[in-house]
Amino acid sequence: MVKIGIITCANMTNDLACSCGGCLQDSYAAQGKFARYAERGGVQVAGIISCSGCPTLRAPEKIVQRVRPLAVSGVEAIHFSYCLERNCPFKNKYRSVLQSQFPDLEFVSGTHEISDEQLAAEIDGFVKSALCQQSLSMADLMLHVAGKKGLAQEAAVVENDSADGARH
Repeated sequence: MVKIGIITCANMTNDLACSCGGCLQDSYAAQGKFARYAERGGVQVAGIISCSGCPTLRAPEKIVQRVRPLAVSGVEAIHFSYCLERNCPFKNKYRSVLQSQFPDLEFVSGTHEISDEQLAAEIDGFVKSALCQQSLSMADLMLHVAGKKGLAQEAAVVENDSADGARH
């Protein structure tokens, strides 16, 4: 059995409440990118961490702090999750920094797989729409108190904008 770790997208886990169910399901079943370990008895997921967030162009080394506990725990490989591989503009920088810091670890692209490209595109659209939804903030409350715009009016604008984005 191979001990591994998984790095997920912070936006997916924190903002969209992804529980990593697809990643874990395929890890248990030795499917997707975990099929490579079937002959070695499958995988033991030692931990799942999220990336250090966007944007990290100025300090990509921040990811090292997140990965260090997995490295110390004895993982042989760290998988970049499906969502991180599909959506992250920083993944190559992360990989470069991590490979130089942890040369004995293997860094694998992906976890579970979605073979239906139409479904993958629909998921991409949902993710973009969900991550870009605006919510009310203290600025909206301040405008409301100042009498410039009502909260309900602002919420309707946000809701209409979100619905328009979901149709595209």
